[in-house]
This record gives sequence, structure tokens and C-alpha cells, in this order.
Amino acid sequence: MTSSALPVFVAVLALAVVAFLLRRHLLPPSRSLDAPYVRVPVLLSPAERSFYGALQQVLGGRCVVFAKVRLADLIRPRPGLSRPANRRAFNRTLGKHVDFVLCDPDWLRVVAVIELDDRSHRWKHRAARDQFVASALAAAGIPLLRIPAAAAYAPSELRARLDPWLRSSGDHPP
Repeated sequence: MTSSALPVFVAVLALAVVAFLLRRHLLPPSRSLDAPYVRVPVLLSPAERSFYGALQQVLGGRCVVFAKVRLADLIRPRPGLSRPANRRAFNRTLGKHVDFVLCDPDWLRVVAVIELDDRSHRWKHRAARDQFVASALAAAGIPLLRIPAAAAYAPSELRARLDPWLRSSGDHPP
């Protein structure tokens, strides 16, 4: 390379580096095959959002409400299972979530789980899933409340359904 071509080469190289850095930092990330995801517009469906609002109104701070919680974050296989049995039991919980979890505000101990039952709960495969979730939660000692999905919820009816679990939740650590 001649001495007169060296400054041109350095200038082109510098421009390429600047262009690369600008593209990397100023442009939105490309839709790569490694990450084929887009944002979900909202966390809760309209029916879930309506219920969540009614739940917050009725609870009035007596519980913290979590939505769409993985079943595997609420229960685990009991101690003493063989490694393969433990893995099978754990795997059955994966990919399943519950609609709402009520926790005491001091310790975040689970008080109850709420499932909203819409039309999908009448499907055969959904009924099997619902039965598994109900039996798994019962085995772990977690109350499950099934509430029919509705356009609106009467606070007095919702309060009457929740009060037995709220009274028995106590204020002690787990």
C-alpha cells in the first residue's frame, strides 16, 4: 500500500466503524431468528382485568394480588420422591399457570388461588388440566376458588366468597 493510499484506507475504516456503532446504538434491534418474540400488548384479558379491579376493591389491601402465576412457583414435589418421580411431578407443573394468587401482605404467604372459569374450561383437555391443578393445590394445602367469568362482579358476592380464606390466613410467617 502506498503512503498516499494509507490515509484513505484509515478514513474508510474509521467511517465503517462509526457507521457500525451508530447502527448498533441508534437503530432498534433487528428481528433476529435467535429472538423471534414480540411484546404482548397487555398482561390481562378484559375479563381478567375486570375481575382484578373488583378483587382490588373488595380486598382493600388485605391481600396482595398476583396475576398469571406459574404453578411451579406455588408448589413443588413433596420430599422423599425418587429423582425420576420428582422430575416427573415437577414437569407436570411446567407450562401451567393460575389466574390469580392472593397473598398476605406481610409475608407474601399464599392465602388462596383463584381461577376464572370461562367457556374454555368446558373443553375436555382443559377439564383434565383443571382437575390436575385442583388436586395438586389441594395436596399442597392451598385453597382454590373457582369463579365464573362475568362481565361484572358484585362486590358483596365476591367478598362473601373470599372472607372464609381471608379470615383463616392468619398473620404469622410461613
